[in-house]
Amino acid sequence: MFVKCAVLVLVLVISVIDGQMFGKRLRRFPMRTAMTLKQRLQNKILQYRERNTQTICYEKVGCFELPHSRSPLQKTPESPKVIDTKFFLFRRDINFATPQILYYDDEGKSLNGSKFNHTQKLKLFIHGYMSNWNEKGPVLGSEAFLKLYDCNMILMDWSKGARGPQYATAAANTEVAGRQLGLLLIQMVEKGLDPKNIHLLGFSLGAHVAGTASEMLKYKGHLIGRITGLDAASPLFRSNHFREKYKKLDRSDAHFVDVIHTDSSPSVTDGFGLWEPIGHVDFFPNGGQEQPGCKDTKRSVVVSSLDKSLNRDIACSHIRAWHLYAETLLNKIKNKTDSCQFISYYCPGGLPSFEKGHCFPRLEKRNSSTFLDNTYRNEVGVFGEDVKGEGVMYFSTSSASPFCGTQLQASVQLSQNIGKVKGVLQLKLRYSKNVALFHIHCDVSDVIMTGSRMNGLAVAPHNSLNEKVENINASLIYYTTFDNANNNSITKPLYVDRIVVTDMYENSWRYCGKNTVISENKVQLTLSRTLC
Repeated sequence: MFVKCAVLVLVLVISVIDGQMFGKRLRRFPMRTAMTLKQRLQNKILQYRERNTQTICYEKVGCFELPHSRSPLQKTPESPKVIDTKFFLFRRDINFATPQILYYDDEGKSLNGSKFNHTQKLKLFIHGYMSNWNEKGPVLGSEAFLKLYDCNMILMDWSKGARGPQYATAAANTEVAGRQLGLLLIQMVEKGLDPKNIHLLGFSLGAHVAGTASEMLKYKGHLIGRITGLDAASPLFRSNHFREKYKKLDRSDAHFVDVIHTDSSPSVTDGFGLWEPIGHVDFFPNGGQEQPGCKDTKRSVVVSSLDKSLNRDIACSHIRAWHLYAETLLNKIKNKTDSCQFISYYCPGGLPSFEKGHCFPRLEKRNSSTFLDNTYRNEVGVFGEDVKGEGVMYFSTSSASPFCGTQLQASVQLSQNIGKVKGVLQLKLRYSKNVALFHIHCDVSDVIMTGSRMNGLAVAPHNSLNEKVENINASLIYYTTFDNANNNSITKPLYVDRIVVTDMYENSWRYCGKNTVISENKVQLTLSRTLC
């Protein structure tokens, strides 16, 4: 221990002296010589780290750095024998009751003896924490893929490595499971599979398994075609201080990395999904935090850790990522010409603007189908199997299945001189037995002299609302909120001059009535296509 400390002190002293002298040396020596001196110092530090980094090594998958003894959140990856990873192959001619099992460590014997077709595409799903390969969701998703494509479909089973209740151990095991997957993929590529035909779909921790697997292929000079991250896990993966970049999913891991965030949070103690964008395109449905229809527990990460459990109530928004993606597969099967698509869009003001309803897509419609090929506007995209997009994109969903629908924007023009308002305006639309519900947050802290407009977003059932709908019945209720600063309730009603509801194809319906009073008593109105 004394020797290690002495070496460390020596390195630090050298770095200080070298740093102080570096500027002087620049004046004395050419730039090339100065950079060489700096590189020598960096090499000394790297050599010291290499000598003092402890590792654990396993056959086939290689060595892994051991966590510092004082890092309780960092765990040692378990051995491949404990994780016992298997890969279940399905094809159209392989019955789901009797899948073929592939192994990464049998020198390619199981792969060679299987019906795996190296000339066809590969779809591979990776489950997450405390889950299994044969749960209902992944199996139904696999069936959907095989209805859509004559392809290789694999469900990865690393359930023993992803078991609870120690999440930190499962997080550490993603690196082992990722290397196991990577070794199998390398065998496939060496047999003739085009890396661009590989599509990995990872849910939660499974997304980082996919990211780690890609490192194995990149080392061999190959790059995977596509990786889809379904609410990639956040705890212990948020920062490079917890988990280095090469141990988790990022945009360098495939030609195209698309990610959906359904349970993100800026707080470390809340949200099972990543807050930061990590892909070529990152979708944040409904803002990417709590999803409509879910009642997630606040500080969910802490609660689940204390309870040593993770149930569907706590992780409702987290699981929604898979439900949304699965729905895109089912919609594609049902109707390939006019199926519902999760239309997404870029929002210049980011999340605050989206939450205020300021951002909204404006689309063309050609032959009853949305025109969204690769030549269309870059600010509009699509989430799901037929993904399109770039950067951070948003879209709205309904609160229950089917989640996809026609997105709507409601714009409420407040009357002049309304004064202070703070509350929630609920706007419910009813037409032909269909319902669309808006919750518009109103917060005007200063006296309004020229009027103000509040916006909100909602979703109508697919193909239920179009230019043929002349009138829409609307009911409005204004819920005031409690004013903590003044310790009283704000009870002033809203005074509205105009309400406009617009769909994403720019069809609109309006109500015009100056100084219409909206209070906690329900108000019934009719919106029509007549201009004000």
